Amino acid sequence: MTDYPSWGAIECALAAPVYQYNGARKIVRNVLWSPGKIPEVDLTEIGYARPNTKLKALQRMYFNPLEAERMKALLAKRDGQAFSALCMSMRGGEKDLRSMGHCINAIAFTIGDDIRATIMYRSTELIKKFAADLAFIPWVFEQLEIKVDHVDFFFSNAYLSGVFFPTLFTYHDPIPFLEMLRLREPKLFIVATRFLRRTVRDEKQRFPYTPEQMQHVYAWKRYPKKMPIISKYLEKHLK
Repeated sequence: MTDYPSWGAIECALAAPVYQYNGARKIVRNVLWSPGKIPEVDLTEIGYARPNTKLKALQRMYFNPLEAERMKALLAKRDGQAFSALCMSMRGGEKDLRSMGHCINAIAFTIGDDIRATIMYRSTELIKKFAADLAFIPWVFEQLEIKVDHVDFFFSNAYLSGVFFPTLFTYHDPIPFLEMLRLREPKLFIVATRFLRRTVRDEKQRFPYTPEQMQHVYAWKRYPKKMPIISKYLEKHLK
């Protein structure tokens, strides 16, 4: 339906039973996405103005050099074995007391006839934040000097947030997507478009929260002509 990098994970969340509608979010639990290969990601295209800064932040928070050296030593030690199941912690930098914890928790490597990696998440937002992780994970494999044949992602908790629909609409025509959402999951259509209803009305308005403000500016900069079209559609179906 779209070549957006994390679209497969988004589809998994759309298909999963809702755990909770929370604000503009649909929260789901215990979701597995098996893309096999990690999609290529252009961080600039998905709204990161300083892609190198974003990657360095991910490296600082989720990559522990000592843990990586331990894993490389294990990989070398287990080379040639018929089967190995190894696990690498993804806890790098410390989180402060306000945080609920690291989003990426670990990578489990299954080594047999091929090499498979399962990346395990505590929780993540699937449209923008997780899409950025797709640019980071291949870098981790490079540091381990390992060629992974198949990748799976397991989310203990994941959510779709309507706040990040503007990013998705760079790749996906907004009206077919919104119509699909309206017919497929009407409750999600109502709650997830709360921010969208406000942002499409007036380019000059301001939002109190940084993610909303950044998405507002992003949308009006990338596709201003689509905004009145989205507004008209939402007014028609959300009176």
